[in-house]
Amino acid sequence: MPLSLRDPIELTRHLVCTNTINPPGNEGELVNALELALNSLGLATLVQSIGKGRSNLLAWNATASGSRLCFTGHLDTVPLGAAPWTQKPLGGEVIGDRLYGRGSSDMKSGIAAFLSALERFKTTNGFMPPVLVVLTAGEETGCEGAKRLCELDLPGMDVGALLIGEPTSNRCVVGHKGALWLTGKANGKTAHGAMPELGDNAIYHTVDAIQKLRQFDFDTPVDPLLGNPTLNVGTITGGMNVNSVPDISAFTIDIRTVCGISHHDLCGKVGAHIGDKVQLSADVDVPALSNDLSNPWIRQVTETVESVTGEKSQARTVAFFTDGPVLREVFGDVPAIVLGPGEPSCAHQTDEWCSVERIHECVNIYSRILEDWQS
Repeated sequence: MPLSLRDPIELTRHLVCTNTINPPGNEGELVNALELALNSLGLATLVQSIGKGRSNLLAWNATASGSRLCFTGHLDTVPLGAAPWTQKPLGGEVIGDRLYGRGSSDMKSGIAAFLSALERFKTTNGFMPPVLVVLTAGEETGCEGAKRLCELDLPGMDVGALLIGEPTSNRCVVGHKGALWLTGKANGKTAHGAMPELGDNAIYHTVDAIQKLRQFDFDTPVDPLLGNPTLNVGTITGGMNVNSVPDISAFTIDIRTVCGISHHDLCGKVGAHIGDKVQLSADVDVPALSNDLSNPWIRQVTETVESVTGEKSQARTVAFFTDGPVLREVFGDVPAIVLGPGEPSCAHQTDEWCSVERIHECVNIYSRILEDWQS
């Protein structure tokens, strides 16, 4: 019996109770259940393996014509953390208006809301709208699954817009900064700590590079939506013991970029700035997301959200990154809105929760968006 998509709360609970903590991910189990459910709606599906027990799921109406509305969400979640939970982290328990569990806000509730909206559309209209559902693995560790989509041959997938179900408390978000996470490694020569002149201290090379980074200039204009890019050194390691000259040291850099910045060029610029004693490598590379706020679909979705929630919308951005910019590289530079029922402040937190009322509200929003797209 396929998983029921009718009740978004029960569906969210099922998704939360399925462990997809990344690492290791294990999204494949959830993909198998969701594939059967989407097939029951009459959608064609494709499962793309990206590793043992890990896969992306795509679903679409093979008989639809015209451009498709692409909904995307990620199936993996972050680890539980060291702090104890007061609720079962994989229990999906509902207490009052709160549905608890890892992934409840980020972002299994958003996936459940959209799939329930699709089921409602099919029940009401007797057919499916032109949609493409993209459910990815490995978003939390740098959009791994989304980046693998470029390996697929997807003829006839004319995507007209992206709807990204990340947590926004049902508010329209039209942009986010990019993320470029770098690791810098410095090598030296070990020696006895009492004879440092015989060695080459790798930690000193690291410290010199970090000091230079404090004066790094992006030399880019302020983005009217996203503001200025930022740079932060997050970790530093090095040395074996106190009485040896360290021959290796490393540090990590978290750079958040705005639109128009080439990450490839930026990496080269940072490397030239800190000098050749440190070698840089990229760990996470996700572009920024921005939109033309005058785009008709952006305006239409904004008006839909306002009419359902009763709250006046404005041009909002979020601090986290999404699969959206990566999917634009696959499907084209289409308008993209981040919109989901999850609470952004609950993402990655102990005792993560999502409002039950927000999930139902989001189903209504997504349903209206689907009806408008079909018309």
